[in-house]
Amino acid sequence: MSLEGRRIVVTGASSGLGSHTVRLLAGRGAHVVAAARRLERVEALAAELVLAPGRVIPVRADVTVDADAATLVGAAVSALGGIDVLVNNAGSEVQGGLAELSTEDLEGMLRANVVGVFLVTRAALAELRRSRGMVINLGSTVVGRPPHGRFGYVASKAAVEAMSRAWAADLGRDGIRVNCIRPGIIASELRGFTEDQERERFGSGLHFGRQALSAPGAGADIAEAVAWLAGDGGRWVTGAVIDVDGGLTLGLADPI
Repeated sequence: MSLEGRRIVVTGASSGLGSHTVRLLAGRGAHVVAAARRLERVEALAAELVLAPGRVIPVRADVTVDADAATLVGAAVSALGGIDVLVNNAGSEVQGGLAELSTEDLEGMLRANVVGVFLVTRAALAELRRSRGMVINLGSTVVGRPPHGRFGYVASKAAVEAMSRAWAADLGRDGIRVNCIRPGIIASELRGFTEDQERERFGSGLHFGRQALSAPGAGADIAEAVAWLAGDGGRWVTGAVIDVDGGLTLGLADPI
């Protein structure tokens, strides 16, 4: 599926799902603004993809800062002339149960995972109205199947999911589609490990007793879902919550 000429902003692009998404989109001809707090990481990603069919423009932005959200949108308009798709991927997680999680850590997650999505989308709204574009928010299957000791992250991703559906209703008359992708068990840097360390942890197969497919997903699997929505395939899709999870949310029982 070609995305030639599509103008896309991806937040949290310095690693994990964000960097996989930038690689796939640029490889299919999209022009991508890759945003992250770690500028050197997105600059390295842009250098890696210099021969890709699509351009990659690295931008430093902290999505939790209103001024940074405005700067990010301004950089996309300056470089690309507008925004067709916004991928809100940036986020954070601190694990801990009700008795252990600090107020500061909970507020930090809500700021990164919920307020950041709000700030960037609000900043991009005029451009999305102009292009009749799309917002793709990254949620999580933990909303449907909460694991122990992660209630703060679960709550933040539930808010993203609900916000996505509400925005789809609010913005549909402007021609803006809003959808949420819920990744399952995928190696990433979100939990404080490198992708390689996560793959090694998943290698035993112990994590997949409640999943239909007995293997972890890959960042490219999520990137493919983003690409489908961002392309012509997603033209009539809005308010959707799409599980890309190997069947985790089927609710299978543990093997006996």
